[in-house]
Amino acid sequence: MEAEAPLDRIPLYVRAGSILPLGPEIEYADENSDPIELRIYLGADGNFDLYEDEGDNYNYEKGAHGMIPIYWDDRERTLTLKAREGSFSGMPPKHTFQIVLVRTSHGMGGTPTGKPDAVLVYDGSEQHQTLP
Repeated sequence: MEAEAPLDRIPLYVRAGSILPLGPEIEYADENSDPIELRIYLGADGNFDLYEDEGDNYNYEKGAHGMIPIYWDDRERTLTLKAREGSFSGMPPKHTFQIVLVRTSHGMGGTPTGKPDAVLVYDGSEQHQTLP
């Protein structure tokens, strides 16, 4: 496969069904990581485990971390965030997810779009979001 690749733009291919999380730039571990943009690449089912920990020590080696299993059902157009697994000191009780269905001129580039298709406030319990 050939693709245009000028010096100022590198082509990037993403598999259908991929879930790509993007958050704000943070400099220190105690900064807020919300909102988190979840880019969904349509065309297949997909899954992703969102891992998080304290970010400033080695407590993850002792099991101090959290995991949010995320699933995309392409046929039903439903995103499922399963119940959070694990815990750590200072774990945020909620996350705001901005869901973006990637398509031509929407959800492209290396920075969050700021124009989500849906917003989901996640409280650690299993939640579902069906998209148009």
